[in-house]
Formats: sequence, C-alpha cells, structure tokens
Amino acid sequence: MNTITITISDEHLLKLQELATRLNVSVEEFVLMGVEDLLGKQEASIQNATNDELKPNDEIDSELADKFYALASQWQNEVEGMSSTAQMSQHPTYQEIVKMGTKAVPFLLRELKQNPLYWLLALSEITGENPVKPEQRGRVKQMAEAWLEWGENQGYAI
Repeated sequence: MNTITITISDEHLLKLQELATRLNVSVEEFVLMGVEDLLGKQEASIQNATNDELKPNDEIDSELADKFYALASQWQNEVEGMSSTAQMSQHPTYQEIVKMGTKAVPFLLRELKQNPLYWLLALSEITGENPVKPEQRGRVKQMAEAWLEWGENQGYAI
C-alpha cells in the first residue's frame, strides 16, 4: 500500500463527506472507489455495450428507457475526464436521472453491470436503501453485487 496526500477545498471535502456518508463508507473508501472505477474504465469500454444489451424488458416503457439512456449517455459525455465522483453525481443530468425516481431503478440496476460506481449513489438516493454490508464497503464490485441482489429480491428483472 502507498499513501497519497491531496489538497482539496473545504467545499469539496464537505461534499465528499456527505456522499460517503450516504453510501455508508469512509471518505477514504469513497475516494478509493473512484480510483478503482477510473482504473477500471481503462480496461473496459463503455461503448462496448450494444443497444440490444441496454434495452429493458418488454414490460418497461420504451419512452422511459429512451429518456434514461439519453440522459445517461449525455451525462457520461459531459463528465468524461472528471476525477471527482462527488462532482459527477452533482451534475444536473445525473440529478435529472435521480428525479426520475423509482422508474429509473431497473435501468440503474442494469447499468451497474457496466459502470458499478456511477450508479450506487443514485440508487441509494432514490430508494433510501443501502444493501451494502460493512465488509463490502469500498469494494465497488461487491457493492454493485449487493445492489443487484437487492434488485432481484425486490422483483426487478436484471
């Protein structure tokens, strides 16, 4: 393990603390989640997902699916290159997805398979839930798996 020291503004620290608290992790764990995600993006291209893979089940409104994926794509394009997960989740387009409420949950759960870190906070904000166990905190893949299991238990087709 190595140690890195960074300097951030009080405002950014407060946002990090708030977001980490929502996910029930420490600020350090939250920052590491962001680092893991950025490193993972180098290995897996978001563009590999085909439209067929992203389409929801037939019983889900296709207009709603189109809206979600348009917003998600717009958000990904607009935050590309940002290193702050806190900033990314405060972006207006991300917040628009959160405002979709529970209707966005099936899409968010599907997206966890491609981009686990990005959608954890949105799911928590929308559902008020946090299925992540203490031993899973800071481990993005395990956190995503906890949410996917939660979704299946709630009856979502993933």
